[in-house]
Amino acid sequence: MEKAEIIFEVTKIEWERIFLTLEVKTNYKGKVKFRLESLGKIFRDEDEQSIIGIKIKDSFPVKCKQIAEGIYRFSWNIVAMKGRQFLDNGRWRIVAATKGENYVCYASHEVAYHFDEYSRIFRYGGGKYAYNVSFSTLMEEEKYLWFYINTYFMIKNDHWKIRRYVQEALTVKGKFKRAYMYTAITLMRMFYIFWSHVFPKKGKNILLMSETKDYLWGNLKAIDERLHERGLDKKFHISYSFRKAVGSHMSAFSWAKLIFKIAQQDYIFVDDYVPVFGFLNLRKKTKLIQVWHAGVGFKSVGYSRFGKRGTPFPAGSCHKKYDYVLVGSKELVKVYAEVFGIEEEAFLPVGMPRLDGFLDEDTISSFRKDFYQEYPNLKDKKIILFAPTFRGGGKKTAHYNYEWLDLKKIYEFCGDEYIFLVKMHPFVDEEPIRIPRRYKDRIIDFATYPNINDLYYVTDILITDYSSNYFEYSLMKRPILFYTPDRELYELSRGVHRSVKECAPGKVCDTFDELMDALKNKDYEIEKVYRFVEENFADYDGRAADKAINKILLR
Repeated sequence: MEKAEIIFEVTKIEWERIFLTLEVKTNYKGKVKFRLESLGKIFRDEDEQSIIGIKIKDSFPVKCKQIAEGIYRFSWNIVAMKGRQFLDNGRWRIVAATKGENYVCYASHEVAYHFDEYSRIFRYGGGKYAYNVSFSTLMEEEKYLWFYINTYFMIKNDHWKIRRYVQEALTVKGKFKRAYMYTAITLMRMFYIFWSHVFPKKGKNILLMSETKDYLWGNLKAIDERLHERGLDKKFHISYSFRKAVGSHMSAFSWAKLIFKIAQQDYIFVDDYVPVFGFLNLRKKTKLIQVWHAGVGFKSVGYSRFGKRGTPFPAGSCHKKYDYVLVGSKELVKVYAEVFGIEEEAFLPVGMPRLDGFLDEDTISSFRKDFYQEYPNLKDKKIILFAPTFRGGGKKTAHYNYEWLDLKKIYEFCGDEYIFLVKMHPFVDEEPIRIPRRYKDRIIDFATYPNINDLYYVTDILITDYSSNYFEYSLMKRPILFYTPDRELYELSRGVHRSVKECAPGKVCDTFDELMDALKNKDYEIEKVYRFVEENFADYDGRAADKAINKILLR
């Protein structure tokens, strides 16, 4: 019989003025002593996925009282934590020391869901200063949540509107970097101001641009095609700028070329995060339109994650520069008003241009004919499309835990009736799924297939998780299953702007066995899909591109 894993878990947080009470529950039966540790730099492996070391800046023992078997209570006066001192700036964790091992305390999921409610701000010095105590987690090996106490002394920022991309610096190296950034941004602004005055604004120039894709696609492509189909390319001068600049180093010439092009425009359509507009203050006659690249998902993005790591600055974010934002429906206006941090009046709930013609019978019939000619082995099979999002902080750390899939059971389920296509997020291109040869006739890696939306025409069941791909697929009114083996960990560490369990338009399966049972029993909770389509597409008439063009360019 396997020995039970020893766990120390924070299960309760309470405040009474400056007194903080925590309770830790454990299955360890022996004697234990506790200490607080202040964390410095965290060292990760080459893939930046696993933690291989942590620098400890400070450490000291803390007292507690055992109130029951396996339950310890800490009652701390936060103004006298170490001797008579406050906890210094930093992230602190509770460590339990047993006879032969040290254990980091985790956060129970129930407590972690209420971290924001437990945060405290203690102002002093006439309101100019504050001591901030908050709680957070770090996911360890996609299994547990390390419990952190964050304590920081902060000063009022009278210049919050200008201190954004050029951050304060304490080190010599940091000061040089700050000076370099300040100089670069100033030059960019001057360059834009000069050329924007050289080119008069007559309402005739349109720029379609992306800083995350180096080709025309999605909503931008649909708008471009409609402009040409209506002959509006003769009335407007349409130019393009596509490059993979976000997260990459671009040359000064490349930036100058981009800003020169931006300075000429009357209308600029973008489809994703475009940092350059955080640096520039566009002319009043120039309109910036965000068409966004995806439907609504569960992942928190933009200002819906404010206060968490990697969130935009209070002022100057490119998200706050949009004159118009296209969204799929009226119900999504509130969602994206939170994401972009702008007023609801700026949103145009016209639908998603790339879905115009999505349900056109001729388009579907033509695609299915070409698809089955290319993949004759898939004809007369029911197709299950497995398309989850990535895990990790971004493209450099993107990954997926394939151990969550039992390929043998999937293969056996498919039999002669189903084919299981795996379409991983494009960020996970460095780590493709490994499918044993004996399973490849029923389980197929479709990672390189260019357009997932086209695959929906032949998909009978979509399996996803926190991705927004279910938004478009729901229009097919076919089953959607949400496979979320890390749901609570994901919600508490990455963050979601609404509950997956409560809002998913389909059955949510937290274990692989639940997923397989849902497939075998055809238990899809399909009524949720019908309700979702009614709520989000009731007013959509398939003319999103035309409506956007009419409201923005021809008003």
